[in-house]
Amino acid sequence: MPDERIPRVLVVDDNPATRYSTSRILKAAGFTVFEAGTGEEGIDIAKTGTDAVVLDVNLPDINGFEVCRRLRANSATARIPVIHLSATFVKDIDKVTGLEAGADGYLTHPVEPPVLIATVNAFLRARAAEDQREKLLISERSARQEAERANRLKDEFLATLSHELRTPLNAIVGWSQLLRRGPVAPEELAEGLEAIERNAKAQTQLIADLLDVSRITSGKLRLDIQPIDPAAMIDSALDSIKHAAAAKNIHIARILDAPAFSIFGDPGRLQQVMWNLVTNAVKFTPKGGKITVTLQRVNSHVEIAVRDTGDGISPELLPHIFERFQQGDASTTRRHGGLGLGLAIVKNLIEMHGGTIAASSDGTGKGSAFVIKLPLATVSPLGDVSSQRVHPAADMKFAANSPAANLAGLKVLVVDDDIDGRTLLRRVLADSGADVSDAKSAEEALEKLATFAPQILVSDIGMPVADGYDFIKEVRERGFAAQTLPAIALTAFARTEDRRRAMLAGYQVHLAKPVDPSELIAAVAMLGGRTG
Repeated sequence: MPDERIPRVLVVDDNPATRYSTSRILKAAGFTVFEAGTGEEGIDIAKTGTDAVVLDVNLPDINGFEVCRRLRANSATARIPVIHLSATFVKDIDKVTGLEAGADGYLTHPVEPPVLIATVNAFLRARAAEDQREKLLISERSARQEAERANRLKDEFLATLSHELRTPLNAIVGWSQLLRRGPVAPEELAEGLEAIERNAKAQTQLIADLLDVSRITSGKLRLDIQPIDPAAMIDSALDSIKHAAAAKNIHIARILDAPAFSIFGDPGRLQQVMWNLVTNAVKFTPKGGKITVTLQRVNSHVEIAVRDTGDGISPELLPHIFERFQQGDASTTRRHGGLGLGLAIVKNLIEMHGGTIAASSDGTGKGSAFVIKLPLATVSPLGDVSSQRVHPAADMKFAANSPAANLAGLKVLVVDDDIDGRTLLRRVLADSGADVSDAKSAEEALEKLATFAPQILVSDIGMPVADGYDFIKEVRERGFAAQTLPAIALTAFARTEDRRRAMLAGYQVHLAKPVDPSELIAAVAMLGGRTG
């Protein structure tokens, strides 16, 4: 038997002698045996759970044919193998009647013990095989339904992806062509440039989400752990969405615990989590609504909650809210954009920090709440800071809105195989006063080391023939040390491991494309000693 549990066999016979002999044969074969002297008693015992029934036909209350029909009519006993065993109903017509009543087999007394045992075992094996087929069928059906659901989600996602990527691209291309037609009014130029920048950033965020999901599913996402002040992190996230909230007249209540405490985590990733949650709250909260953000210490963990009075979450969607590509409305008439990746990324990032996140809602139109729990740091970042990690960009003194640094006289060599990228970098750096030369390959850049004598290198990583890693390795091998010729890796390879590899290869700063011009200028100024 595939199941190691001892099979249970019910013997129903009103004759004590034959009932005893049948039970004795079955017990000797290792079965657990139950006995009944009437049809009604047999039906009651069968309902409690048996694996097979050996059933006499001639019973005092109801005959075995009727017992069999009633067993088949009850869902709890319908699939139990039933074997008629009779000394009086032995004609062929009796066997036909028994089998038509639902019996699986028909034996006559006296029966040889091996025949009885073999018959019971045969039907038990058949029942076990049937159960196994049923399980496989259910499993196959479930797998097919899941595959169909996954395929449907994939199709919906691809349609949504196409829409979400093309929408900002349409604005970018449209405004670019409009501005190239000829002279435009200053206010129209400003409007166009603002639209291009806004849509380019939106497309960058979509691509970043896709890359994050890819890293998470492949297990390649790495965290840069350091002490963090959660209150400052929340304030930064709220500051980034205050204008969007003000535009919808949404009131944001900030309730943060006064005592200073810290957590350990990746500041960039946790900032991403908070930004996603508060942005979603603003997106799904109607005009005049309210968002409440709370921070408190609960025993050994920090609890951060984002609650809103917005659209809420339907009961059907709530269990799937953190699944990838899951959206409350994926139709062409939906009011809110996005790929349905944000909350899936949030959940994975929180779990990578050893925390949990839960969503709740009273239903559609009744608001929602997201509660994060993160473990407290064992060492306060407000104490000894000597052990804190120093990051490559930590010493930069220029923020995105800072005035451009003066790079006058600083010789910068830009290396990029993309002509538009090179042209943009030349323009950005030259506008700050730098003396800029460019090269479209590592080979050409190596030749210009002698002819141009740069003081700073800005190099792409992904280039044909020799990439940025090969280039900086050759630069260092030729005797150009980091102290005399510092280098910036400016690349679309933006993962944590890409940054680590760039630093190990010989670069001093890693910047991800698309880069904010002020950030690039700040990095060049820092390496060139122009931050004073």
